[in-house]
Amino acid sequence: MVPADFQKPEHDDPWGGAFGAALAVRAGDFVYTSALGGVTGMDEGVPQFAETFDEQLSLVGEHVSRRLEHFGCSTEDIVDATVWLHPSVDIDPGEVLDRLQEQVFGRGSPALSLARVATAYDDSLVCVKVVAYRPR
Repeated sequence: MVPADFQKPEHDDPWGGAFGAALAVRAGDFVYTSALGGVTGMDEGVPQFAETFDEQLSLVGEHVSRRLEHFGCSTEDIVDATVWLHPSVDIDPGEVLDRLQEQVFGRGSPALSLARVATAYDDSLVCVKVVAYRPR
């Protein structure tokens, strides 16, 4: 039996299925994003990335904010985050944490996992996946 207050998950897919996954999903009081990178657009179904780490990090912050805003959330609602840095990015861990706080998480302080790994796209220098909590 389905509870009377049950709400189906809502999907946010502004790329029209190009990635084969939603960029964010709201399930109850939680919003989950896919790994959002510094994508500037699509070229024949292939994501295009900003050229520098700085540009990509700024875009990641914009993408995260936009996905959360779609579901009535903000970066202050982020409770968990996973960050992937490409091994070629030469940055001190403390600096990357400060910049993530400034450009992606805002005033929020999520639980955080950070890893240096190559992502699915060679030109992707940074990706962030977040979980936000905001009661409906």
